[in-house]
Amino acid sequence: MCGAYAAISNVFTGNLTDLLGVSSIETRNIRVPASTIQIITQTNTQQNTERQLVDAKWWLMLNKDGSANYKYSTFNSRSDKLFSSRLTKGLFKQSRCIIPASGFIEGQNKKYHYVTTEESAIALGGIYKQYKIDGEIITTTSIITCPGGNPKFENIHKKSLPLMLDYHDTNLMDMWLEPSMTDSEAFRDLLTHKINQNLIATPIMGARNLEPQAEPLSIETD
Repeated sequence: MCGAYAAISNVFTGNLTDLLGVSSIETRNIRVPASTIQIITQTNTQQNTERQLVDAKWWLMLNKDGSANYKYSTFNSRSDKLFSSRLTKGLFKQSRCIIPASGFIEGQNKKYHYVTTEESAIALGGIYKQYKIDGEIITTTSIITCPGGNPKFENIHKKSLPLMLDYHDTNLMDMWLEPSMTDSEAFRDLLTHKINQNLIATPIMGARNLEPQAEPLSIETD
């Protein structure tokens, strides 16, 4: 993943958040690593189960003062390390989240595409972490990336794909957001280069400019 996505509040992202039982996202336009984004999490108490749309820094590791730890690029988490990395394996078991997006930006060979679904909304799969710094709880997050190699993405971004979850799949959403669902092996089949939703990829002006430069390309599911 190139490291940018769009967050635009409209009827399309509203359908996503309605299905997941949280309030509508705020329009924050193009989001980049280390910026503040919105994620969907779930917490359980003895009384009830609650899903929330919360602010999080898009960079998993922080320094002691709360700033992003730039020693490691932790805005993305590679799927092949989720089960082994000391940083991610525990979070993948019980601190999974969803990043609601309008679409994401991919760049390769100085050419950029804005990628979204036919419904103009995407549920990106991620993990999150919480720090307590000077008495304040700070939430951080990372988007999971799947291996590249899908020929349909060869000319868009061949190295990796962000994890895109089907938010219409109620059972999957319930499992993904449920913190007591610690059998992370149940999600291994999601972590492939297969495209599980029909996508639209539009050539755009640049990494931070969504102005279309050519006709959109349709990418069908595998």
